[in-house]
Amino acid sequence: MGLFLHIFWTSVVPILALVAVGFILDKKFNLDLRSLSKLNFFILLPAYVFRSLYTAHLTLESVGISVCAFIILFSNSYMALGVSKFMGYDRKKAQIVRNATMFNNGGNIGIAIATFVFSNEPYIVNGQTPYLDVAIVGVIATFIIQTIFCNTLGFYQAGSGLLTRHDALKLVFHMPVLYAAPLALLARLIPYDLTSLVLWSPLNIFANAFVGMAMITLGVQMSRTPYNFFKKDVIVTTSLRLIGGPLLASFVMLLYIVFYEPVNPISAQAVIITYSVPSAVNTALIAFEMKNNPEFATQIVMSTTILSAVTMPLAILFAYYMFPV
Repeated sequence: MGLFLHIFWTSVVPILALVAVGFILDKKFNLDLRSLSKLNFFILLPAYVFRSLYTAHLTLESVGISVCAFIILFSNSYMALGVSKFMGYDRKKAQIVRNATMFNNGGNIGIAIATFVFSNEPYIVNGQTPYLDVAIVGVIATFIIQTIFCNTLGFYQAGSGLLTRHDALKLVFHMPVLYAAPLALLARLIPYDLTSLVLWSPLNIFANAFVGMAMITLGVQMSRTPYNFFKKDVIVTTSLRLIGGPLLASFVMLLYIVFYEPVNPISAQAVIITYSVPSAVNTALIAFEMKNNPEFATQIVMSTTILSAVTMPLAILFAYYMFPV
């Protein structure tokens, strides 16, 4: 019960509070959602991605975890496509289900949950937290894969049901975030600390603003979205993200360990926990930007966020017993 309450108060409530701010502001002032979306995708998100990838603490094991995260990501994609075909969704709707299943909020909730879990019993040894750094590296390695593909492939998938392949690719290549990720990874190779540059300060300010502004933008979308979280399509996609995601992650990690190379069990647990978090807020923002079922995408994000307070503790326990230390 303590774990459930902690997850709810420290991860779910802050998100709902920020969403509520956007909801209330839009009801009172009728905010320009298109302008908010442009601000997020053309300024704040590129800054957030660049800073996250440039400052991430990576180790050699990060490579193996990233490979697993890549396999899990596309396993989720095929799972979503299979279920979408079974449910009879058209191509546009199937791509929204695909994005919501593939891409999660690991950068925010994932890191916060991993920090809490691996800083408490039964992971404390002689008053120390020896597993915390390993867990965070696992989360960050997964987050990097998520970030790169969500903000490139995610746009392409959301647009592929509406645009030709050429037009969808053209749109993706016009998004600044596409270039933020490789630039950050290349910048890590430069023998100079970019954080000492005067331009790092405004970039840091923009990066810090992204999460709050993204949640407020989601709240604005929510104020214009019919409430029907119990709609069958929402329930199906929510189940894929919160139940199918961690189960698939554990299966891939197990296969990787058995047939390729051993992985630190803490890293394996961290990956499973990361794939148990809600759908990424960006999936709803991308759906709005691409004009592809934005109401459906918004409902999925809110549904997975609220219900994750119940499913994440179960995923944490599952990971603990699946890959014991």
